[in-house]
Amino acid sequence: MFSRFLSQNEYGIYQTVWTYLSIFVIISTFGLPRYILTYGSLYQYSKGMIYRLIAFVFLLTIVPLTFYLIFFDSVFSNWTIFLFILLLISQSIYLIQEANVLSLTANKLLIVSNVSYAILLFAAHLLLLFIGYSIDLCLMMIIGVSIIRNVIIFLSVKNQFTKEQLLSTFKERLQLVWFGINDTLQILTKWIDKIILVLILPSAEYAIYFNGTYEIPLIGMGLSAFQTILTTQSAKADSTEATNIALFNTAAMFMSGILFPLFAFCVLFADEIIFILFGSKYVESASLFAITALLIPMRICNYTVLLQLKSRGDIILIGSLIDFAVAITLMIFLYPISGLNGLALSIVIATYIQAAFYLVKISSIYKTRLSILLPLKQLAVRFVIVLGVFLVVKFALSQFSGVISLSGGALVFAVFVLVFLKKSIDFKKLLPFRS
Repeated sequence: MFSRFLSQNEYGIYQTVWTYLSIFVIISTFGLPRYILTYGSLYQYSKGMIYRLIAFVFLLTIVPLTFYLIFFDSVFSNWTIFLFILLLISQSIYLIQEANVLSLTANKLLIVSNVSYAILLFAAHLLLLFIGYSIDLCLMMIIGVSIIRNVIIFLSVKNQFTKEQLLSTFKERLQLVWFGINDTLQILTKWIDKIILVLILPSAEYAIYFNGTYEIPLIGMGLSAFQTILTTQSAKADSTEATNIALFNTAAMFMSGILFPLFAFCVLFADEIIFILFGSKYVESASLFAITALLIPMRICNYTVLLQLKSRGDIILIGSLIDFAVAITLMIFLYPISGLNGLALSIVIATYIQAAFYLVKISSIYKTRLSILLPLKQLAVRFVIVLGVFLVVKFALSQFSGVISLSGGALVFAVFVLVFLKKSIDFKKLLPFRS
């Protein structure tokens, strides 16, 4: 809606807010959510120690981020920066609370909080269009919605705190440092193209690039679920390396049933998707969207979770350094040749190299073969079938309008997902009131 009703300049500034938030919220939490999911909820420690730990992390991270915004950003006013920092703190606190709730497997609570957040956020955006948009008013509304979500979680779990002391019970403190450095490098690498462009491009041009390289939310949700399932299952007394690997294998196959069709749909119908979602102003984003979609097949796994279970934060950090170095090197060579498309392609290539490195290390640490980690033959067959069918459908619909062509592609995507999910899930067992 905002891409259609705001000017390209206003929309570019609006997306700059979400770009900064997506990057800074990972830096500001400094690995705490990942640590919690690996080693257990912070609710097992005393309130005072938890608050001091979070305050220390925020002091360590938010102060330099604020310094960066004040002295290097040319888009925001000082008042806008102040509002943004408030939003950043609120969203950071929620990420920490969310990780705690996930570690307790209280998933229904997150459904309530996130559905409430989504509805209120949507309503706030509608109201902005009705009363008149400004970036400061937008930030104030989002801050209010974010605080409400935090309050819902806090009031629901406040009885979980105990009297134990935090510092005397942290056994893997070094892992928190590894996770923090790794997550910072990981997010900087993932968003390095946007970090550079938000500084050098006018807001209107940045809006075109942002829409073309926007990551589909479904993927992040799936990877978070992937990590949560593995970490919570591994904490069980009867968990073994073999069961963790088997779960990794099964989860990858399950995710491929959604992400392989999504990949083919996004790459082959990129023009239609961008036009329908964002309008004719952003048709230049289509090629960027297709390039970024090349990452989707690789997202069937969370490649660091098995390393986390072995407390190999050092390996995770090395992978992030490789990713960062390769991405920067490729950008230097590809940007002069292909422009913005070259930047997007650099991120894709670097991410695949990082994933390959992690798989090799996982195979070595767990003393297993890659074919046992991942069902390579089944994945290859599924990928070829999906891509082949989509190519036929795309060719058959090429003479029709964009809406008809996109509808046909979406229908094929839905059919593939339903077929693959039916193979992975016994839906009868999920029916309510079934004994």
